[in-house]
Amino acid sequence: MLPIELSNNKIKDIVKLHQKKYRDETGLFIVEGIKSVQELIEAKIEIIDIFAVKEFALNYKYSIIKENIMKKLATTSSPCEILAIAKQKTLGSEIKKAKKVILLDSISDPGNLGTIIRSAAAFGIEAIILFGDCVDLYSSKVIRSTAGNFFKVPIIKLKETDEIKNLFPNHKIVATALSKENNITLKECADIEKYIIMFGSEARGLSSELIKITNKNIKLEMTNNVESLNLSICASIVLYELFTK
Repeated sequence: MLPIELSNNKIKDIVKLHQKKYRDETGLFIVEGIKSVQELIEAKIEIIDIFAVKEFALNYKYSIIKENIMKKLATTSSPCEILAIAKQKTLGSEIKKAKKVILLDSISDPGNLGTIIRSAAAFGIEAIILFGDCVDLYSSKVIRSTAGNFFKVPIIKLKETDEIKNLFPNHKIVATALSKENNITLKECADIEKYIIMFGSEARGLSSELIKITNKNIKLEMTNNVESLNLSICASIVLYELFTK
């Protein structure tokens, strides 16, 4: 298979997708690396193009391009050997069926978000809510941090607490926040049939509007000489504990 030439306009259009503004305008995003591209295909996400610098055993049509072109298209200084352009997924009413849900409030670090998505996929979470002003879900850094698990858990973006109640009217809303009232253990939380566990932002924790709709609180016990854990580590521990209870 011989390399094809891409027009300058085509290259420019793909490079624009490095920016959130253009991802939002077009509804497209970039997926890099063979593991993530294979997952994209398996998840039956609508694919616009796939480009590679060598031949791969893929169950999808793709084009070979030169390495210097891939360097222009890629989002990293050390580009991968395969890259796809795909349409962002729009969720329908199927997300209402999720019983085990987590909510991330204004999370700002793409590495944290990607790691939590990966842990959610590993430990049986059925849906993720991105609430408030979260980092862009379709950032290439987020997708890379999921290590090939980006499409395994449905993710929805919400801005208002009423939207949460309308989508999940029968779920217990559990906060990972310090409180002296309505505290439960992780074992007690695991026994709840339908729950939303909320994790606050790295800098500010949970917003007051989310605390107001909280039914229960859980606390991760630690030694007294440690104040807090990294958000993705905390979330991963909680999700693992819930999964194994």
